[in-house]
Amino acid sequence: MTTETLEPGESIIDPSDELLYRQITPPLFDEESNQPASFAFGPQNCDEGKVSYSRSSKVTAQEARDWHCANSSKPSLGVWAVTSSEAQTEPLRCVDDWTDGDQSQIGKMAPGHCYLDFRGFSKPEKKRIRANLLRFALKRGEIPTNKSQDSSDRAD
Repeated sequence: MTTETLEPGESIIDPSDELLYRQITPPLFDEESNQPASFAFGPQNCDEGKVSYSRSSKVTAQEARDWHCANSSKPSLGVWAVTSSEAQTEPLRCVDDWTDGDQSQIGKMAPGHCYLDFRGFSKPEKKRIRANLLRFALKRGEIPTNKSQDSSDRAD
């Protein structure tokens, strides 16, 4: 587990059945298997070890998808999720970095934003953790949402 210090305004999310929504964009989707790619739930180069999710206690899956499609250069093809308990069995820190009412975050960060903290893990550990998160998400299945107007024309 990482020992990085939390930033001001960040807090640890307690383990629970709360869903943490992950937007699956074209680079994170495996067309051949018609599901998220094996690396979809782990860090990408731009994440700096902080993988973006949205909290179900603060935003619906549809709201999260709509915001992503309106504000990201890569549209969401769908929403998948893990629980904070599942993530913390890995043992990842689930960090809430969204402050309700903080106007400086509007348009820059998805409402209800949080991240899974992969900092401090080796490449083999990251690979194992993201594979386990993918298994949890696949077992749960895609979270039902409607295709956003700004999303791609991928056939669902």
